Amino acid sequence: MAQPDGSTWRHLARGCLRQIWRYRLRSALVVFCAALGVAGAVTSVNYASGGRAQVLEKIRRLGTNVVVINAEQSRAVGGRARTGQVVTTLREPDYRALQREIAGLVRSSAVITAGMRLKAGFNSKVSPVLGVEPDFFRIKSWALAEGEYFDEEDLKRSVRVALLGHTVARDLYGAESPVGQRLFINRVPFEVAGVLSERGQGIDITNEDQQVYVPLTTAMRRLLDAEHYTSILFELESSDQMARVSREIEELLRVRHRISEFRPADFRVGNQVDLIRTQLASSERLGFLVRWIGFSGLVVGGLGVLAIAWIAVRDRTTEIGTRRALGATAPDIFFQFAFEAMVLATAGALLGLALGWLASRLTAHQAALPFIFERSNALAALAVALLLNLVFASWPAWRAARLDPIQALKHE
Repeated sequence: MAQPDGSTWRHLARGCLRQIWRYRLRSALVVFCAALGVAGAVTSVNYASGGRAQVLEKIRRLGTNVVVINAEQSRAVGGRARTGQVVTTLREPDYRALQREIAGLVRSSAVITAGMRLKAGFNSKVSPVLGVEPDFFRIKSWALAEGEYFDEEDLKRSVRVALLGHTVARDLYGAESPVGQRLFINRVPFEVAGVLSERGQGIDITNEDQQVYVPLTTAMRRLLDAEHYTSILFELESSDQMARVSREIEELLRVRHRISEFRPADFRVGNQVDLIRTQLASSERLGFLVRWIGFSGLVVGGLGVLAIAWIAVRDRTTEIGTRRALGATAPDIFFQFAFEAMVLATAGALLGLALGWLASRLTAHQAALPFIFERSNALAALAVALLLNLVFASWPAWRAARLDPIQALKHE
């Protein structure tokens, strides 16, 4: 059988393009199927990447080398069940002993927390108020949106200044800058020193934007009249020291609180590493599942191309018989149908790439995630889509090439 020369292939290509224009609705459906598969795959993968980036940013803010000691809740009072009240045994002598005897500590901050009524002008709300030390914000890597931090001098003098979370500042002062303005916390007047940058909810389920921060001594002496802490934060030199430091802290506090190893402690040492590992493992599993979903989308789009191309072969059976009767060879027929399907599928895949970029941006905006467009994944999705479409387009084309010309002319 003689092979077609270059002019024959060009003639066949022009004929295919005419057929594409002639059956515009069918062509549009092929483009749509191919575009939908690629756009779905690209969008889903970028969405998962944005979620992972957000988790990593929250982990960075939370700190990979931070140990948190929380005062435990009381479990029984007068023989009754757990009351939920925070015990008051975590005190300044414990804090100083830990700073003195535990090696490898870089920064630290004691914290006391209570829900209090805030009032600014005619606006009022109840929010958590945290008494902290200046190093608290360095441990958290938390920048200011405006204003300035309180310092060690403010801590020594128990100055009545406050730093507002982003949401608190918006709820109480609206679009107006709160810096330098008066704020009442449980009817005690404070001056707003600054507004912290927006952070959102962390992986520890705490929305820090809803909180107000004041000097530790101010909270203990002027607001709560307390001598205990809710928690203590320690920043370590390295996350490799996490296990050792956590163990030494627990041993020292048990000795100071006279609690044997067989009794439950009245405190809890939080290990950030376990929380981080859990979050990263969940993120990895989500990414794996999303990639499979994206691949499934590509397969579904390819099956759409296959179905429409198969219907096209069936509807054009008489045309195939006529062309064979006029001298067209089986390779000519195969090339015609495969070329038509691949031109449309390739156009659809490229359109899907553009739609995937747009959908990824819109999805990231709606879900409040960082916008990430991974070019390597997008190009991989495009390559897989083209390969699948080539396979799916070749099947109906092969069927068309194998049709018997006599039977094709008799087809109704």
